Amino acid sequence: MTKIKRIKNTAKHVVIAISAAIGVEVALIDSDFKLIATSKTFLGKKSIKMNKTYLKKVYEKGIVVLSNPGYHEFCKGCECEGKCPQTAEVDHTIVFEGEIIGVILMVAYTSEQRDRLLNHTNELLEFLGEMANLLCNEIKLQELLRQETMLKSHLETTINFVDSGIITTNRVGSIAQINSQAAKILNVKKSHALGMNLQDILSDDGIKQLLDKGDVIKEQEFLSGTKDTIHCLVSGNPAIVRGKIVGGVFSIKDIREVRSTIYEFSEKNIACTFEDIYGESEPMRRVKKDARRMASADSTILIQGESGTGKELFARAIHSHGKRFRYPFIPINCAAIPENLLESELFGYDEGAFSGARKGGKPGKFERASGGTVFLDEIGDMPLHMQVKLLRVLQEQTIERVGGIKFMNIDVRIIAATNQDLSQMIKDRKFREDLFFRLNVLPLHIPPLRQRRTDIYLLTKVFIEKYNHKICKSICGFDDDAMETLISYYWPGNVRELENTIEYSVNMETEETIKKNSLPASISTRTGLHFEKNSLVSKLREYEKLLILEALEASGQTVKGKKIAAKELGVSLPTLYRRIKELCID
Repeated sequence: MTKIKRIKNTAKHVVIAISAAIGVEVALIDSDFKLIATSKTFLGKKSIKMNKTYLKKVYEKGIVVLSNPGYHEFCKGCECEGKCPQTAEVDHTIVFEGEIIGVILMVAYTSEQRDRLLNHTNELLEFLGEMANLLCNEIKLQELLRQETMLKSHLETTINFVDSGIITTNRVGSIAQINSQAAKILNVKKSHALGMNLQDILSDDGIKQLLDKGDVIKEQEFLSGTKDTIHCLVSGNPAIVRGKIVGGVFSIKDIREVRSTIYEFSEKNIACTFEDIYGESEPMRRVKKDARRMASADSTILIQGESGTGKELFARAIHSHGKRFRYPFIPINCAAIPENLLESELFGYDEGAFSGARKGGKPGKFERASGGTVFLDEIGDMPLHMQVKLLRVLQEQTIERVGGIKFMNIDVRIIAATNQDLSQMIKDRKFREDLFFRLNVLPLHIPPLRQRRTDIYLLTKVFIEKYNHKICKSICGFDDDAMETLISYYWPGNVRELENTIEYSVNMETEETIKKNSLPASISTRTGLHFEKNSLVSKLREYEKLLILEALEASGQTVKGKKIAAKELGVSLPTLYRRIKELCID
């Protein structure tokens, strides 16, 4: 049995404490290259099989900082070479009386964890060195107080740069260490909190069970009933030395911040591909072909089109098909953010920038989109003074936080969109010409629905299926009169208006086929709206005739073939016979 394996329980709790304090995955390997202890989710992301060749080289070096896992010379021969899931790794050997008895691995799997490791390498290496000493001291059976003091002194150097609130307590729950984030969440001063009993602040039975019995707390919600409301999520692990509980390590997260993070994460990851953009008309085929080509580049794109044409869908699809697809897509509606908040939302702010500014400052959308795409919707509504700042960002690829004195380099792709005529706005001096040229490197124009009316057939089918499922109905389509009304309507609101119309009609119709009187009155009466001339309707009838002929050629002229054709065209068999007769199809 190796020396490290003899103190397996202590090793396990040291690994958990390091992981909880720093927020990365941690593992402990002994001199036989066996995995002795890991943080809770380490094995879910990395194989239990250790790369002995790599570990031998770590033993030779003593300390290894790996900023490019999978591509480092130490990674040659590893099963993850060239495709390692890790983003960074920091390793430190454990030396006992001149003999290497194991190694501590700190592993990052996200960009945030990578920053924690690589931006604080010296402090972390010092911390890992002391953790190795702690394990050696345990082997020597040194007194418990010395071990507890070492853990406490070195945790203090790390917990203050952890995003979550971190608290350590002694055996009875008195707070020994607390970082600024935890003090803010608990609404106490750090100096006053030290020595207070955590159970007096968070009167929760889970803390008592952890300290008395060693029960782990996992993301437990706490809501106080006092006027100074504390609403947070608490996680905790007991600190155990030589089989005895000597205290606890607690992670505390503000529930509002958790919800905000979940919202922002889901917002960034609304997947959309070109297959999700419906339209088979020639104008849509062209614009999707152009958009696919633009996706492979990295230049700025300006998407123009009327409201409701799907500009954001195209932006998301371009991002999903581009080389930045693994990184965030951050949408910003320039018209929806108050002018006095727009700069701080885009570029962030430093601590003390203005009254009410968050302690430590806050990163802006451009920082959060690092490596990904910023989508500036309604760019025509951006104030002129912000246009100047955005122009500088495009030219120099740097930003400056509100109240800050340092410029930060950024790596983002910008896609802008507008439904306004920017050329006219330039003439009216409401939009900067130099910014327009910077944005309009790759122009993309989304055609309005009235210029691709043949897509209405496909779109109505898609939306009927969607709202049938949502409303629990079984609408099969529109009758001829209703469909002709949809085809001839001007659609000023484009696809968005069409979808709203379908939702309304599916709700209102009581039979299987939507009639004209189930359409919104504003569309069925055509009051105050513009329509194409009858010549367009004639062209559409010819197009309908062509579609029917193609369907019949594919399925055959028999009754069975006509049933197949009717199903393919989304109409009933009687309707197909009627249209064959009306369109004089031979």
